[in-house]
Amino acid sequence: MLLLTRLTPESTDVFWLYLLPALVLTGLGLGLVMPPTASLATADMHRQDIGAASAAYNAAQQLGAALGTALLNTLAASAAVSYLAAHPRATPAAGTVHGYTTALAVAFAILLAAALLTAPLLRNRRARRHPRERERGEGTAGDKDTGDETAPVG
Repeated sequence: MLLLTRLTPESTDVFWLYLLPALVLTGLGLGLVMPPTASLATADMHRQDIGAASAAYNAAQQLGAALGTALLNTLAASAAVSYLAAHPRATPAAGTVHGYTTALAVAFAILLAAALLTAPLLRNRRARRHPRERERGEGTAGDKDTGDETAPVG
């Protein structure tokens, strides 16, 4: 996203220099982040609660995407209108690019803040287990199935 904030109305080779690298990096980032977060959403849940946890994760993800898109589109439109009002000789394309780059800079700041806020929450899963579970080798995802349907899985 930060790469796209460098766009200007005079930018040339936009696809090769800006869009393609940004799309590839976004795809790689989402591919590396989404599966682990989905796994964490159901981690340490009892078997009968995994479906509810997965549904809550998916609903929160969809709601966040919808609200985030609406927020950033509103920000982009407001920034474009403000830019055009402050620069009477500017073209509509310049206002549009300014609006998009402003929204992308805010989106990057939100993602960076989210990463910084959640990084301390990451812990080694084995260290979180109860000492007796560590001794027996049970209690978290990836461990052997105990056959107990009420035991946490993951």
